[in-house]
Amino acid sequence: MDQHTYMLIMMISFIILGIFKLIRRNIGWQPLNQGLMLFRIVLFFSIGLIFLVEGIFHPISFISDVVGIILGSILAFYSVSVTHFEQREKRLYYRPNIWIGSIVTLIFLVRFIYRFYGIFTGGALDLVQQKQANGIQNFSSALGNSWTAGLMLIMFAYYSIYYFLLLKKQRETSKNA
Repeated sequence: MDQHTYMLIMMISFIILGIFKLIRRNIGWQPLNQGLMLFRIVLFFSIGLIFLVEGIFHPISFISDVVGIILGSILAFYSVSVTHFEQREKRLYYRPNIWIGSIVTLIFLVRFIYRFYGIFTGGALDLVQQKQANGIQNFSSALGNSWTAGLMLIMFAYYSIYYFLLLKKQRETSKNA
């Protein structure tokens, strides 16, 4: 095997590990670790900001990004309202709603698979679309691509806001104790 194959295997392994961890965080009781939560907030916020800045220059993409942020925010606020909290051994644990987390993860996975499918099979189609002179066809092509970025921002907004609200709930619980 050559170096390219090894790199591809390593990338796929890291992606599978990340997906496993993402799914694992949606199941069962999780300790509320403030340092890890802050890291996740900064990570998801930073990546989401990169997607948003990239979409600002394209009006259709920006609209889908804003819609994605709004939907992610709504899901985060609702998810925190149905998240269960429990104090054990002087630590706060939380159990996220498995359905909301699963929906957000599914949206991410579908977008991720769609993007990789487009990369591996769409090379020839992209060249044909770039050579088309018809503006309407180019407009619909741009519309399809822009909504996938909006789907990613659902996840980034959801986790950024969800973890922030969990930390806020932790502070409220520690003040009351």
